[in-house]
Amino acid sequence: MRNKKEVMDQLRALMPELRVQYHVRKIGIFGSFSRDQQTGASDIDLVVEFDRPVGMLAFVHLKAYIADRLGLEVDLVTPDGLHPLIRDRVLHEVVYV
Repeated sequence: MRNKKEVMDQLRALMPELRVQYHVRKIGIFGSFSRDQQTGASDIDLVVEFDRPVGMLAFVHLKAYIADRLGLEVDLVTPDGLHPLIRDRVLHEVVYV
């Protein structure tokens, strides 16, 4: 089973490519992985911020690319995409790469 440090290290290694190919400014984990409470069945919850607006197709490609590289199911959101009732809690919990 993967842990927070391993996932953070992998994301850190991906950041140069994510910046160039997908215009990612920041990416971080939240949810069970950020709290070190993940199980073997856990997906990884990621919040991403971009340098410029990206389209839906690029967003979907980014999600698939990260899932493939991490070998984990990925839930990918932007801060604006978070439901208002959970936004503050999630953004407080995010551990950025």
